[in-house]
Parts: sequence; structure tokens; C-alpha cells
Amino acid sequence: VKVEAEDQPLRKAIRTGKPIPGYEAQILHENGSGIDVMMSANPLFDENGKVRGAIATLVDISSHKEAERSQERLLHELQHRVKNILATVTALASRMVGTSSSIGDFFSSFQQRLQAMGRTHEVLSSYNWRDADLEQLLRAVLTPYSSKLRQNIVIDGKSLQLGASVAATLGMVFFELASNAAKYGALSTEDGRVEVAWRTDKSGVLSIKWKEIGGPAVDEPTRLNFGTSFIKQSLEYELGGKVDLRFEPSGLECDIQIPLAPATDR
Repeated sequence: VKVEAEDQPLRKAIRTGKPIPGYEAQILHENGSGIDVMMSANPLFDENGKVRGAIATLVDISSHKEAERSQERLLHELQHRVKNILATVTALASRMVGTSSSIGDFFSSFQQRLQAMGRTHEVLSSYNWRDADLEQLLRAVLTPYSSKLRQNIVIDGKSLQLGASVAATLGMVFFELASNAAKYGALSTEDGRVEVAWRTDKSGVLSIKWKEIGGPAVDEPTRLNFGTSFIKQSLEYELGGKVDLRFEPSGLECDIQIPLAPATDR
């Protein structure tokens, strides 16, 4: 709101004969930019007690106001994130209840998925919940399954930044694949390994290939379990992508395609 000249602190102090403390305002430049300032004014009196002028102080508080605005943005973002996390956890629990064979089975699986979600969120937090590096995300999720004695996880792909929502979903998808590999697939044996590679094409589609090698022979399940259903639904409905799960004799192979925003591949 524009302040009329007569109501500005210096002139108001002269007009009223009263001090004007702590007046916050913004001084606008001709180019439209502004400087946040704190102003105060005190009247000056002559020997007869009449106002003969005023003195004012002006302090640049731009950095302080920007910090306040930044704090408000962070608080709003935090509220949004917490709401989304709670919704995700609630939905996850609801879907798992119907597929768990016992309370113990539910608790163990639920705890593992929460821990995987936590590792994904640690990566996102390191990027201030903006973009996240795909390789760093993969390594964070797969670290609990990597061997110290040999290279049982091979990651190959150019540096790629993912938006926060895509990274959060992919983090959980990678966990489901890794967890399944550790129980039934290549990561359940000493000689098995998992290879993960990705590329993007000119149209902005991200292609990820998960390939298990050297594990026990696998058969296609007669019905979809929770993990498989979660992978398909997350990629297809949340990210608008495609997923092809193939239970080859040599091990599980999973091809993922996700459309990315033009600015995502940097």
C-alpha cells in the first residue's frame, strides 16, 4: 500500500509533534525493485516548545525480511511434506494389512519399508527437496544389500537429476526390487549380482533396466504379491510410466520407462 507523503514518518512527526517508532516500509525504485527498511522519526522543538523540524533514521532490513519470507516458505513446504508423508505411510499400511500373513510379518515388512523411505528422504533433504541425483538415490537404497567382499551391485548411467516426487517414488520401487532380490533373487546367493543402468532419450523419457544375474532360477508367480503390485501401481499411476517385469531363468529383469520434465535431465 502506497503511503502518502504526509503520513510518512518524518512529516508525520513534524505534523503531530510525536515520535514515530519502528515503522516498516519498502522503498521502491523506478525499475520496480524495492528495499525493505525500518524507519523512525522524532520531532525537534525550539525554545518555545514548537515543532521546528524532525530527525529520522532509516535502516536497511532487506536481509532480515528475506530471512522471514524464507522461513515462511520453508514452514509451508514442511507442512506440505509432512502431510504427503503421512498420507503415503497411511496408504502403505492399509495396503500391507490385506497381504500380510501375520502381525509379525506386517511389522517386519512395514519397518523395512519405512527405513527405505527414510533413506530416500535423507537424499532428498540433502538437495533441499528439489532435485536428487539418481545414482546417489540408488546407492542410498541399495547400500544395505551391497557386499563388502565383492561387487554384487553394478550401477551404470550418466549423471541425472530427478524431481523430488519422482525420486521419492523410485526410491521405494528400488527398495521393493532389492528386497525381493535379497529374499529370492540374485542378492540371496554369494555369486549373484544386480546390474542397474539408465539412459534418457531426446523426448525426455527415462529408461531404467534392472537385471539380476547369477541367482537361483526364478519362476513367474501365479499371482501378484504386494511388492510387484506396488511397483506397477507406483510407476504407472503415480509417474505415468511403464514397467515390464520378466521372470527369466537367469533372474528377474525389470524395464522401467518414465516421462520426465524437460528440465530434469541436466
